[in-house]
Amino acid sequence: MEIHMGQLLEKVIRKKGLNISKLAKAIGVDRRSMYNWFSEPELKAGVLERIAEAIDYDFSAEVPKASIKHPDLIASSKEIRDDEYWKDKYIDLLERYSNLLKKK
Repeated sequence: MEIHMGQLLEKVIRKKGLNISKLAKAIGVDRRSMYNWFSEPELKAGVLERIAEAIDYDFSAEVPKASIKHPDLIASSKEIRDDEYWKDKYIDLLERYSNLLKKK
């Protein structure tokens, strides 16, 4: 059975009791765009990802990667997208590099 992604999105938003106008503002679109997305059978991965982050919901159980227009844009784990993870990694590399320079 084909999943209508717009209807799924609307169902999740309404089930969480979220205000559509406030959600639209939070992701940087107007309310009309939200309603347009509700009528779309397929959504771009970027749209779904932005909304998923804003409402703190994981669509991966309901939406197989094959039904998303650009499945390669979907991160394989939440850790990859985690800003804290990348910040710590960056600091670690800077410290290691600094130590290497001191040894020379």
